[in-house]
Amino acid sequence: MAAALRAAALVAVYPGIWFSDSNGYVATAATGRLSTTRVAGYALEVAPFWHAGSAAALIVFQHLLGLGLVVLLYALLLRRNVPRLLALAAVTPAALDAYLIVVEHAIMSETVFHATLVGAIALLLYTERPGLVAAAAAGLLLGYAGVVRSVAVPFVVIFVVYLLVRRVGWRPLLAFCLAWAVVPAIYATTFKVQHGAFAFTESNGRFLYGKVAPFADCARLEGLPASERPLCPDPQHRLTTNAYLWGRKSPIHAIARRDDPRIRSFAVRVIREQPLTYARVVAGGVLHYFEPGHRIGANDYPVSAWQFPDDPRRWGYPGYRGPIRPGDPRLQRRHPITEPNRYVGAMVDGTATNVSVSRALRQYQRFAYTWGPLLAACVLVVLAALVLRRGDRRLRLDAALLAATALTALLVSQALSLFSYRYGLILPVLLPPAAALAGTALLQGFAGFGGSRHRPAGEQQHDDLDDDRDQPQADRRGGGLRERDGV
Repeated sequence: MAAALRAAALVAVYPGIWFSDSNGYVATAATGRLSTTRVAGYALEVAPFWHAGSAAALIVFQHLLGLGLVVLLYALLLRRNVPRLLALAAVTPAALDAYLIVVEHAIMSETVFHATLVGAIALLLYTERPGLVAAAAAGLLLGYAGVVRSVAVPFVVIFVVYLLVRRVGWRPLLAFCLAWAVVPAIYATTFKVQHGAFAFTESNGRFLYGKVAPFADCARLEGLPASERPLCPDPQHRLTTNAYLWGRKSPIHAIARRDDPRIRSFAVRVIREQPLTYARVVAGGVLHYFEPGHRIGANDYPVSAWQFPDDPRRWGYPGYRGPIRPGDPRLQRRHPITEPNRYVGAMVDGTATNVSVSRALRQYQRFAYTWGPLLAACVLVVLAALVLRRGDRRLRLDAALLAATALTALLVSQALSLFSYRYGLILPVLLPPAAALAGTALLQGFAGFGGSRHRPAGEQQHDDLDDDRDQPQADRRGGGLRERDGV
């Protein structure tokens, strides 16, 4: 069914759906020059398809990645001895959520981000003691995820804590950390060569400014330097976060990228003066993802951009933006951000739309998405397993890793940027599997089973030795033999 839905998307809008952020990725793929606005690691995936001249092949590849991600999660859950029906239920959102299918169907980084993240998790969770190769490969994938979407950079802390708690040994841990560091270091070095700064972007300050400008009160900012006073938003005419980022009426609209430190200094000054307001805005954004439906507040990015169109022959901003297509030079002069740039045409050999199929997918999307309260319930199941400490400890640790990763992605995105349902699409990928792992641990605990009985073969002896390390050598040896005989 998941494959059929993705095939239908190709029929509805061929070769895929256009979104304005795609301009930067395609330009980097074509020229090799990194964007100053956002991390462009995703362009590494786009580049082969740009040189091959096929946006359609790129979109098909992303749909296959989406399907492969579902299979990998399912296999991992079975490996961790999650019951088959529970494992199937846990991967159903990743397979059938229509919003995930939409981002797979566009030149956007989310699908590659999700796939690399799940790949890193699977490499570390599949065995009790990941080897050097598996740990290094996981580190490389997680490092790459950080240059595909910058919200993944803090994930390394969560993964290191997880590996320490699991006591995997210093060699795999070191291999993981060194491999992770390689990718950001190469990216930042390339950025320095091209743009003169050892960084990922020149826009961190701008995004933070867009976050705080809607509530910034310059009257409370004592000692505000004269150079930052022009950045004060007009309190009589407040804009949205998106408008402060990209709008012509924003105080930072005409400011050069190289002045990003000045913008960041102003934003940090606002946060220091109004920390409770900032914390309330960030927390409100995180909790927003767990509400029923798709409520759009006054400061939120429209959800229409991530929906299949009723009529794919018509498009506009900020909603559906049409199929991936060569840009119109006349429109490019008037809309340089939202119109496909001059590099996109090299990937397109034609476009096609099907109104009836697109309309059917739009109707499907009205119901086929992961409900916010269901995601909240997944978090509660993980918390219950951690608090009650029932069942297999490894299952609880694995569940905590997945849940902490998903929630950190939300927290970072809401701390630094606007609210968009696109940023929450990591939740249906990771939270249901996390709940399945935690739920299995709870079932084991309440049923009176020891977690060790349900572990994959080859993992039991190691944990027996860990748990009995203070016993005499003869007792450890005998206990291990009795446990193996029992199994």
